[in-house]
This record gives sequence, structure tokens and C-alpha cells, in this order.
Amino acid sequence: MSAPQNTLPAPDNSAPNGAAPAKRRNWFARHKVLTVLGIIAAIIVISSIAAGGGGKSKPAPEGKPAAGAPAGEAAAGEKPAEEKPKDTLPGIGEAVTAGSMEFTVTGVEEAGTTVGGQYLSATAQGRFVRVALSVKNVGDKPETFLVNFLKIEDAQGRSFNADSSATIYDTSSADTWISEINPGNSVTGSVIFDLPADAELKTLSVSNSVWGGAKKIALG
Repeated sequence: MSAPQNTLPAPDNSAPNGAAPAKRRNWFARHKVLTVLGIIAAIIVISSIAAGGGGKSKPAPEGKPAAGAPAGEAAAGEKPAEEKPKDTLPGIGEAVTAGSMEFTVTGVEEAGTTVGGQYLSATAQGRFVRVALSVKNVGDKPETFLVNFLKIEDAQGRSFNADSSATIYDTSSADTWISEINPGNSVTGSVIFDLPADAELKTLSVSNSVWGGAKKIALG
């Protein structure tokens, strides 16, 4: 006859009074405060992104191009920047220095087809144009001015020398034909050009030599 086995009674997991055991609550249910705070934080982040325009560029301030606009493109409503005026040539009445001489054209006029007097005169191949000017020595030593230092260019790009004979016949003074000018002194007079009928005056080139270094004065 075997000895009786010593067994323990099985634990009773049933709830008192026969009720079902309570289920364990999930994390969100046990941490309601943290859950609410997390939801609020998410709402703030989403609102911030929406306020930022979702990556779209903000309207540019007046006078500035919008962000992301092509370089050089003006903002809507902005007037395009005005282009700087190109360098213009000095004109009649403005002094121009070429080397040691300063030239000022004081007037330009048509002189017909004949200049001079009863005994000494010149007749134009085309038409004569008279250019009145002054020439001043701005250097520190005597300089010789020659009528050959002047040239007229027309609108077609043609160049014309002064007519030395017509120049000396046109005036009683030969200062603007050939003259030695001391420092600080100046001579005034007129120079005659024999131009074709269709020549439209554009510029006068002035120089203190026949070797170049000319400056231009607008005649138009």
C-alpha cells in the first residue's frame, strides 16, 4: 500500500465572488497626462509647418525680387533699373585737351561755295563749312599749331582735312592756319573745310601733332 502523496491545492485565481479577473490597462490608459501632452506637441509642430507655407517662398518686399526668382528679374510692380547713359563726346563750347593744347569749338556754319576777297579767293569742290574755335597752349613750352591738326568726320564715317588755302583766304589772320603759341596763350579764328553736299557733320578731331593722339568733339 503506497504512501499518500503530499499535494498542495492549486491557487485560486478567480476573483472573489466569482468575478472575472481585471485586465491589465495599456500604456496610454495608464499615462493619460503624457498622452495629452504628446498630442498637444504634435498639433503645435503641424501648425508651425502650415504657417511656414509648406516651403513656398514669402512675398518679396517692395523693390526686391522674390526669393527663388531668376537673377536680374525685377519684382512685380517694380520699374526696371534705368540703364546708365553711355559716355558722350564733349560738344560745342566745351574745352577738350589733346596733348599740350586745349581746343574749344565756338561755332559751326555753312560758308557757301566761295570764300575770300576780290583778288584772293577759293571755290569749293563741294561746299565750304566754317568751324570757329580757340586753341590754347596748356603746356610748359611753346607749341606750334597747324591747321592740319584738325579733321572732320561725317555720319558715313568719312574723314576730311581742313582746306588750308580756303582758310587763309577766308580771314585776314593766319593764326588758325599756322601759329606758334607760348604757354598760357591762345589763338582764335576759323578753319574752312571743303565737304561734299551729302556730308552730315558728326565730329571734329583735334590733336597737337600729325602723329595721332586725337580727341573728338561732337558737332551734331
